[in-house]
Amino acid sequence: MAETYKTVEVKPHPSATNNTGMEDDPVGKDYESSLRDVEMTDTVLRRVPGPIPWILFLICVIEFGERFVYIGINGPLQNYIQHPFPHDSKGVPGALGRGQATGTALGDFLKFWSYLCTVFGAILADQYLGKFKTIIVSSPVYITGLVLLVATATPVAIQNNVAFGGLVASMILIGLGTGGLKACIAPMCGEQSLEQSSKQITLKSGEIVIEDGKLTSARIFMWYYWAANIGALSSLVTVSVEKEHSFWLAYLIPLIVFLIVLTIFVSFSKNIVKVPARGSALVDAYKMLTIAAKEGSMDKAKPSSLHARNRIDRYAFARLPEYTDSYVGQIKSGLQACKYFILFPFYFLCWTQVFNNLVSQAGDMKLGGTPNDMMSNLETIFMLSFIPILDLLVYPALRKRKINFSPILRITMGFMCAALAMTYACVVQHFIYENGENTLNVWIQTPGYVFSALSEIWVIITGLEVAFIKAPENLRAVVSSLFWVTIAIGAALGIALSPVSQDPYMVWTYGALAIAVFTAGIVFAIWHHEEIKFRPEILSVEE
Repeated sequence: MAETYKTVEVKPHPSATNNTGMEDDPVGKDYESSLRDVEMTDTVLRRVPGPIPWILFLICVIEFGERFVYIGINGPLQNYIQHPFPHDSKGVPGALGRGQATGTALGDFLKFWSYLCTVFGAILADQYLGKFKTIIVSSPVYITGLVLLVATATPVAIQNNVAFGGLVASMILIGLGTGGLKACIAPMCGEQSLEQSSKQITLKSGEIVIEDGKLTSARIFMWYYWAANIGALSSLVTVSVEKEHSFWLAYLIPLIVFLIVLTIFVSFSKNIVKVPARGSALVDAYKMLTIAAKEGSMDKAKPSSLHARNRIDRYAFARLPEYTDSYVGQIKSGLQACKYFILFPFYFLCWTQVFNNLVSQAGDMKLGGTPNDMMSNLETIFMLSFIPILDLLVYPALRKRKINFSPILRITMGFMCAALAMTYACVVQHFIYENGENTLNVWIQTPGYVFSALSEIWVIITGLEVAFIKAPENLRAVVSSLFWVTIAIGAALGIALSPVSQDPYMVWTYGALAIAVFTAGIVFAIWHHEEIKFRPEILSVEE
């Protein structure tokens, strides 16, 4: 049966690769024609992802280490800031005794600063060093911040009132290190899949399918995030050590783990595909956008248009050889990728609750020996369970039935799940206030973490996928960093809400968050409704 079919290379739609700048073919006629070449019946061939390159797992090692550190230190952070040393009247361990609102604000500051620094990391990677070298340069900064945190979290440092200053200084260094790493690891994962086109293959079952390079990228980001969340289980260790021993030892463990994984990463790094820096991508993009603003549109900023209107001599930058119609198209593609992220801060405002206010909520419930800051690990555990189920069972079943669970639909579903998580937290908080503290079992929080885990899979993983696929090659780190910056904006909104992030306002706080993220999800779906196609006539790579 296989011999009756010819092998046909299916080239991706230009807007999917973003490397040609040929954005003038909005409906993708050439791409659709190539798909019809491999259509042997009146049904479009099913698409499947290709195999994952083994080198991806090496890059996942450094992501595992970074998340082990970042989540490991965030796990005990709310207690560290909120409760007094060595513990409060309920036996919850603490250090600084600054209260829930301050704990929430400082925790959000760390997230804000860390993800804002991804912009600096992207500039360093795209313009000067490349992604690999940026990771190597950022790691010592990360390590220095961790050493400072460990040193100032000792009982002697706490009792001598140097812990607070040490915490703030370590946050600044850790944020810089996080920014350099987070801006580079995800796009580097995507770059390990060299096959970005699609081709017709025959499965062992005899079925003729299209092996889609973009589905392969989606699968890569799914498993990249799965590895990241294996690292995020570190807070199971750190909060247990915090409760049974001390904060300084809880923070020492992530430091040791990061040193180990960094050594492994460097030792095998010769096998990694390293895309070099492409020059001053961000600066050049700014210059091009300045020309577009003066000319009235990006199409009018193309050198062909400037030549036709005798305006090319007005701009020295536009006369450079590398300033081409294709280059302008690449920048336009990068901006189009960023439009998907505009409403993401509303999601991340809810996502950050897992690490601060929900930890405090757990502290007001019947713990039965469970550390209150251990409950947030339920989200990670559920996520680690759901990702293989979705990738190996649910998504293949949908593709087999020609159901297109598009990125836009996934992100919309993620917003809705976040709204359900905040609604559930609001109801739990209501019963805490109504029945008094320490009367409700802390495990009642569990359904909220189920919704939160699903939301994170469908918003964050899909966001990373969109940032990689939609961005031109020379702006991948920049576009990825702008995705991470939406977390910083969400954290900044959390800082603004910190005055009401304490009793007796938490019912209203959770309720307002649920309404905000639900509304944002509806607006997102309406804005991008044309891309929500359950059964499109042509299952294009772009979708």
